[in-house]
Amino acid sequence: MNQAATLFHTVLKKKSRIKLLGDSITHGVGGTGFEQNGEPIVTNFFRNPDGYCWAKQWKEYLEAHYACEVVNNACTGTTIQFILEHFDTLVDEEDDLILCTIGTNNRHQYHDQKPKHTREEHMEEFYQNILALHERFQKANKSAVFMANIPASSENEQDGENYWRLFHMEDVYHLYQKASEVCGFPLIEMYRLFSEYCEQNNVTVDSLLADGLHPTDQGYDVMYQLIMKELELL
Repeated sequence: MNQAATLFHTVLKKKSRIKLLGDSITHGVGGTGFEQNGEPIVTNFFRNPDGYCWAKQWKEYLEAHYACEVVNNACTGTTIQFILEHFDTLVDEEDDLILCTIGTNNRHQYHDQKPKHTREEHMEEFYQNILALHERFQKANKSAVFMANIPASSENEQDGENYWRLFHMEDVYHLYQKASEVCGFPLIEMYRLFSEYCEQNNVTVDSLLADGLHPTDQGYDVMYQLIMKELELL
């Protein structure tokens, strides 16, 4: 049993509260019925209680099979800095275990955020924030598992109208690998798992994405199954 699975199975042996942190792919953007019409999370962000996504399937399974509550505090469009800045609101005293999937929106720098970073500077800033977030979890005495998110389309990895794309989803994955080796925290390598699934099943990554970044319902199904298998919950 891998490190993440061991931690989850330990927590699920007792009554527990599991918190999800992340951006739009954990919030559920791209899935059928996505809408921020639930309870508030932080200012200007609300839960997506009915939209189709891996997080909703995962919450329903865990709450049906274990004495646990799963709370999804992911907020679409956010960065790792957002979690650090709103840590005390997003993370509660009652949380026993946190699954954090963040970094998709750290790949770019907006044109009005000058001076422009080099690729190396931007990656180093993100890496240092991974270390800082891990330290916040430790100081708060919270068990946490990080997850490196799925690949994006080649088009999504390019510069946008008002931003520079300074590094890519593969870089996010490698930076999490590096931080996990340094700090020893559990890491779910969703980037690798999703890529391998596509290769083994002869499907393209793009065919599972609604817009080059966010999964379709089928893409969310794949994420759910991969997470369940990785955590040995099936």
